[in-house]
Amino acid sequence: MKRTNWFLNVTLGFLVKIFAFLKGQRIHRFARVHGPAIVLSNHTSFFDFIYTAAALYPHRISYMAAGKMFYDPVLGFFLRLVRAFPKCLFQADPVSTLNVFRILRQNGIVSIFPEGQISPIGVTQPIPFAIAKLIKKAKVNVYLVKHRGAYLVNPPWTKRSFRGRVETAVEQILSSETLSEMNERAVYETIVEKMEFNVFEYREQHPGAYRWKDLSNLESVLYRCPRCGNESMTAERPRLCCPQCGNRLEPDALGKLGGQRIDEMYRQQERVMREKIEADPEFRLTSPVRLESFRGDRLVEVGTGTLSLSRSGYLYEGIVDNEPTMLHFDPRNVPTLPSDLGRNIQIYEGYLIYQFVMEEVTLPTRFVIAGEIIHRMLAEPRG
Repeated sequence: MKRTNWFLNVTLGFLVKIFAFLKGQRIHRFARVHGPAIVLSNHTSFFDFIYTAAALYPHRISYMAAGKMFYDPVLGFFLRLVRAFPKCLFQADPVSTLNVFRILRQNGIVSIFPEGQISPIGVTQPIPFAIAKLIKKAKVNVYLVKHRGAYLVNPPWTKRSFRGRVETAVEQILSSETLSEMNERAVYETIVEKMEFNVFEYREQHPGAYRWKDLSNLESVLYRCPRCGNESMTAERPRLCCPQCGNRLEPDALGKLGGQRIDEMYRQQERVMREKIEADPEFRLTSPVRLESFRGDRLVEVGTGTLSLSRSGYLYEGIVDNEPTMLHFDPRNVPTLPSDLGRNIQIYEGYLIYQFVMEEVTLPTRFVIAGEIIHRMLAEPRG
């Protein structure tokens, strides 16, 4: 891997730090970071790379980033510029692992977002056990850069930014010495405990600091009306509305909508979906889709068709590269579906990405919820 230019790194890093400060970031360092090291961060906004870089400045960081990001012409350029390297999400990626150890051998610092995707509700997502195996094998100091408030300033369901403070804490959570005495399970439990975070519990402690003035596209995350159960909410700038019963949910200083927290309403959607799946052995979720995948050095549309999800798996029926095609994905191998909220879901297999673009904005989240439930149901031991 190419080394970054020192002057360029310092200059860009300084500009990033100024930008993060102006967006409201305030950094609290409880440990001095030095390489070789692995830095873990929670992931609740598109700006987390910036906030992490600012927190670790002037250190040069190598980011492990989703492979999809490198196929964007602009984003990919900057990722390579800062010596980032790709990772295929939610599956073994030997090349990515080799890159981690290569950087550590150079006394470098590797930044990893273990959740693998941005949380749609500002609550720490399930963390794959593979991160504990990697850290146990690396035997280097492990630091945590935890961002509190990033979801409130830059929520992932909108491109808009809102005023508020992002509190970032830097601390050491594992040392190379303690790692040699811990098994993988103990390492994993430490990571999960330290990374646990709920932005709405945080907001209850900081009630007046944030205010969302536009909820556009939040209906792609919260699609179900908590009053009547209608599954087609609409956003009207400062509120979510139910066209069926007229329920109007406006945000308050605590981040609640109509007196309810977003994470609690999302969990209710999960419970309702699980009840549907358990009650109906023939459950099926279906959507017309446009399929995108890698061709050359770009992520492009390669076909159109229909994607369905049932207990037997994901089934795409349609066209790929002008040829009739059927694609099947085993839900036991798909623990979750990365999603650009309101736009698509993604399935990674091998070093390929299958990105299914949907017109109905609520369907990506429904597929994510149903897919995670079916995965867990198939993984649960039968009594």
